[in-house]
Amino acid sequence: MGISNWEIHEKECYQYLKNVFGQDAEFIHHGGSDSTISDIQVRTKNGQSFWIECKSPQAQSGQFVAIPKDGKFYFSERNKSLPELSEYIIGTMNRDFYRYSNAGTAGIRLDINSDTFAFWITNMYKKKGVKFFITHSTTGKYVISPLDDISRYYSLSAIFRVKKSGSSNVAKSSQEMVAQRIVESLNVSASQIEYGVKMRVDSPLIADKQKIEINGYVYMFSKTPDGCFVIRRLSNTNNLNVIFSVSLKNESGLSEDSFRSILKG
Repeated sequence: MGISNWEIHEKECYQYLKNVFGQDAEFIHHGGSDSTISDIQVRTKNGQSFWIECKSPQAQSGQFVAIPKDGKFYFSERNKSLPELSEYIIGTMNRDFYRYSNAGTAGIRLDINSDTFAFWITNMYKKKGVKFFITHSTTGKYVISPLDDISRYYSLSAIFRVKKSGSSNVAKSSQEMVAQRIVESLNVSASQIEYGVKMRVDSPLIADKQKIEINGYVYMFSKTPDGCFVIRRLSNTNNLNVIFSVSLKNESGLSEDSFRSILKG
């Protein structure tokens, strides 16, 4: 069963925090493919509680869908981010609507001041309780940086491109049918499949990100921290997405003593 690079990175960052700062705070690894929560929860002895987001040296850092209609882009109601964070970006794109509406899968880089990207990224992560990023750099150093100082440590960019829309939980009305096909096609036992809001399977025959096509839809297995797999139905539609990215440029980060002082409050 394979493990992806981002999973390895998350576990390495978690082990580093636990090994170096475990006497100062409790670190709880959540992570996984659920983007609605952050990666590592921190609980300090003096009652602080916040999250740390693990980032590869080059990584995506959020996105939102812009819907083209009647010569303008609009903020999709299905976005999980706040519309007011994206108004300026959409307004800028509307001034060159034809160019951006033809972005395609290759995408078009947004020519906007990076301070705007910093505003969007920091506010998006603050909604999830994040206060710090941690990166295991290409030189092997762990870099802890405050979210509010993101521009000091990362180069920020954004691209507008066509991308498959997200995934969804398997509808309860479809779960028995999906389970039957999984049993037939993947030699999984019916007893290894769990029903509920999130349909799950616990089998050594499944691999992370493995996909299966059922009745015209593609279903993907995403590994969870407990070793099981959540089954998600991938969308058949394409959306135009603004996708934000960060690239580590400053490996200084907080010293271990400085971060320890923050944990002790």
